[in-house]
Amino acid sequence: MSTSRSEPAPPVAALYFDGLSARAHAVTLTLDGATLHLNGADVSRSDALERVRLSEPMGQAARLISYADGAHAEVRDHAALARLLQDSGHRDHAFVRWAFDPRMVFAMFAGLLLAGWFAWQVGLPWAARMAAPRVPDEVVSAMSTQALGWLDNRVLTASTLSVQRRQTLRSAFDALAAGEGSAPRHSLQFRHGGRMRANAFALPDGTIIVTDELVDLAGDDDEVLAVLMHELGHVRARHGVRMLLQGSATALFMAWYLGDVSSLLATAPTALIQSGYSRSMESEADDFAARALVAQGRSPELLVSMLEKLARAHGESGDDGEGYLDWLSSHPDTGERIARLRAREFAVH
Repeated sequence: MSTSRSEPAPPVAALYFDGLSARAHAVTLTLDGATLHLNGADVSRSDALERVRLSEPMGQAARLISYADGAHAEVRDHAALARLLQDSGHRDHAFVRWAFDPRMVFAMFAGLLLAGWFAWQVGLPWAARMAAPRVPDEVVSAMSTQALGWLDNRVLTASTLSVQRRQTLRSAFDALAAGEGSAPRHSLQFRHGGRMRANAFALPDGTIIVTDELVDLAGDDDEVLAVLMHELGHVRARHGVRMLLQGSATALFMAWYLGDVSSLLATAPTALIQSGYSRSMESEADDFAARALVAQGRSPELLVSMLEKLARAHGESGDDGEGYLDWLSSHPDTGERIARLRAREFAVH
């Protein structure tokens, strides 16, 4: 026989603990208006419902009705208690009701996914940008040394360019970089690329590596210099350190909050090589290079020309199974970058 809405809810079984001993008293709970009555064989009490505290439902665990004097009652039948409390107009907190509403559960799950995406796309890059300047120079140097050693042992070999050719490029690059008052400390080194082929990349400490194949691919030295200024832009913004921090949330936390950067050193060699720059990082480095070229009376089209040549060279060579060594892997969105460079005007500053 069902209970109609006009009839009072049936009593609810509970266990009562008086707060003075571990003894459990079997009791029943009833509700008279806003007064909660508790009755058992050797215990009885009546309290205003507003003066007791009701715990939130937690799966199959008992709900606790706590009294101001330290006593409490445990109720296992959640549904019966809900029917009893309904007569008083009592409602659980909104977040408790939502937990049992499939629509709200779905909405909260979607919100959690959105928050996670936002943290990954916006929060983590922001935190990495804030943390990067806090990484000590000696750690940056150690990371770069390890990364270059890893490459020299596995991929790169000694440059076949003549000493004079290398010195000519170094001098031209130093002169171009000197025109940028905020240009960071840097050094230029040459290697034969091997599987890396035509490539140039910057290590966090300002060491810029250019392969013989890239020098051969360029139509003239100005095109090589355009690529090198792009890499110098990465150094200036500490993009290498930021990539490494973004790739390891643990390392980011340790470096930013605790000041412990040892975890960076453990992962630096492969992480620096395998990570690709984001679109915003590429745009920042492109802008740096374009402004430097314009300031020296050169055209940003030099960088555009090399982007096109590198894209063709790497596209025609096919996939060699070493994607992390490919110039296109670490410098994505080439077509967008070319269009952007040609659409923008870069003023001398």
